[in-house]
Amino acid sequence: MLPILQADLLKVKRKWFWLLVFLGPFGVIALQGVNYGVRYDWIMQNYPDQWGTLIQFVNMFVCPALLLGMAILASQIASIEHKQTSWKQLLALPVRRRDVFISKFLITAMMIGLSSILLFIGTIVLGVVLGFGWDFSMVAIMENSFYPFLAGIPVLALQLWMSIVSKNQAGPLAIGIFAAVFSTYAYEAPDWLIWKWPLMFPGKDPLPFVGLGLLVGFLIVFAGVLDFKRRDIA
Repeated sequence: MLPILQADLLKVKRKWFWLLVFLGPFGVIALQGVNYGVRYDWIMQNYPDQWGTLIQFVNMFVCPALLLGMAILASQIASIEHKQTSWKQLLALPVRRRDVFISKFLITAMMIGLSSILLFIGTIVLGVVLGFGWDFSMVAIMENSFYPFLAGIPVLALQLWMSIVSKNQAGPLAIGIFAAVFSTYAYEAPDWLIWKWPLMFPGKDPLPFVGLGLLVGFLIVFAGVLDFKRRDIA
């Protein structure tokens, strides 16, 4: 597994993927910077809980940005092999197909995890710059930054699976973009929809969705591995 991970890291080292990892959280924080810049006085008058309000406003854009980022990163990482038509050469090496699939999943998850860390840091920086001081709930900001990622692991696994088995990336990307748009209206959707799980519902315990995300994510990765081992990838 380690040599495959190292090889995949080298493949993405000089790609623009890392810029996307930064742009996702930066875009979410920048939107709230503009929001507060335009409506600062009104927000301060109507929302006395400064940090709580900031976290809630940031959360509005976390889910769609996360799902869109998962779709694009999964597609681009799979496209490295598709564009170079190197799947057959890669799978002809003395490596396990399971390890190839899992390596690409881990690389993509690592990138999304890094985006979550940047979102966590950016939320704190924005609040301090806005003059809210340092009296904030570290746990609340961590939940807002990392829980959506953990709850969204099934979506990441599914997007990667579709991107690997599909030579034409238009389909997986279209599904990912639709899911990102759909998530903004998914509060009333059934709880079994995996694209709803990254949403952080006000006043609702997010831990069940995080637990489901980890469990179902593992099952989808397992199913993807089984399919990848049996499928002829061109």
